[in-house]
Amino acid sequence: MKKLYILGLFALASGCFFGSCNDEWEDELYSQMLSFKAPVESAREGVCDIYMRYKENGEASYDLPIIVSGSRDNDRDYDVKIAVDPDTLDILNVENFNEREDLYYLLLPEQYYTIPETVHIPAGVNTQTFPIEFNFTGIDLNREYVLPLTILPDASYAQNLRKGYYKALLRINLFNDYSGSYASGGMMTFLDGSTSDGASVSSRVGKVVSENEVFFYAGTVWDEDLERANYQYIVEFGEGTVDEDGIVTGPLTLRSFDSANKMQLEMSGTCSYRYEVQPHATKPYLERHMTTLYLDYKYTDFTTDEENPMRYHVTGNMSMDRQINILIPDEDQAIQW
Repeated sequence: MKKLYILGLFALASGCFFGSCNDEWEDELYSQMLSFKAPVESAREGVCDIYMRYKENGEASYDLPIIVSGSRDNDRDYDVKIAVDPDTLDILNVENFNEREDLYYLLLPEQYYTIPETVHIPAGVNTQTFPIEFNFTGIDLNREYVLPLTILPDASYAQNLRKGYYKALLRINLFNDYSGSYASGGMMTFLDGSTSDGASVSSRVGKVVSENEVFFYAGTVWDEDLERANYQYIVEFGEGTVDEDGIVTGPLTLRSFDSANKMQLEMSGTCSYRYEVQPHATKPYLERHMTTLYLDYKYTDFTTDEENPMRYHVTGNMSMDRQINILIPDEDQAIQW
């Protein structure tokens, strides 16, 4: 009797599984909602980095994906309303930096971008791109800008409210062949006239100035120093020569970002660079584009103690290993940022 009861339950379950109970898979299991594909780089920063190659004419473009979520394909047309959202950027700045307004991300001014007010997503399309056109002519590349966007509410669709997926805070990153993060442990900063007790920092970020120029902070000046703007110097890459192994070497010219050169920057030795491309040792789809800078310069710290300025001598090398996926055609996507 007990066996018949168990077999009966099994037959009922089997009938549900193979029969009419399976109809639930024909229905939408999750609500179709709209969201940006703009992943946050870190919980603290709260922004999505987008990368565009620097061009002399200032023009650039970026396609921001908009996703229709759900367990089935999108079965209807959407006209999604999108707008700039400065309030969210204001909140992010306060939460991240408190009263350090000198570190705040700046709202990208309107003259540097053009966006449509709506984007159409037709039925059958689960991901559509939102085109953003930029023109950075005249922009201050010394500052960090964010373009904050939001999907506006509308009765014709639902926003994906989970963790703010309907918002995108796009941090603008322009790049050239020489910008990026450099390992700088080999760059030593000494008191001028001394060769002992040198100091160094583990990494430095070179930021775009022009097609062949980047800027760094001098010596051991850190990225959040209140006086950091006084200690920026530009590195200009001169025309290089290529040897039989394809290695490029060339001269570097250093100058102060500040035309008045208050830090009295001067080259105190030969400055040069070395650039080579190598295959990745274990990943055949990657190329390693390696740039090494050899620097020798002096500068004066005139803000720490105004009555007793300190002269420093910086010498050594720093290197960047930019890895590029050769299978991806879009350059900004191919670089392993």
